[in-house]
Amino acid sequence: MEDTTVYNYSTPIHRVLLEPNQMLGIGLAPAMSILTVTIVLMNMVSFWCFPIGLIAIAVCRFICKNDPYALTILFDRLSQPSVYRSL
Repeated sequence: MEDTTVYNYSTPIHRVLLEPNQMLGIGLAPAMSILTVTIVLMNMVSFWCFPIGLIAIAVCRFICKNDPYALTILFDRLSQPSVYRSL
């Protein structure tokens, strides 16, 4: 007779629990900055800046296809100061 252990049971893991939270398929910070710049350009220049925002989101989704955190890490690194001042 076989002993009952924890390894004899299986629990389904839903895919949504394994993937990171993203907006429009890219990180939250890149998506919000693209949307903000697109809205500002639409108000200042023309409605025809809307396709530029769509192209930017498509390029970002292509970049994040293999690594969902690629643009989030890039935005975090760009926001860090390159020179630290001492008091």
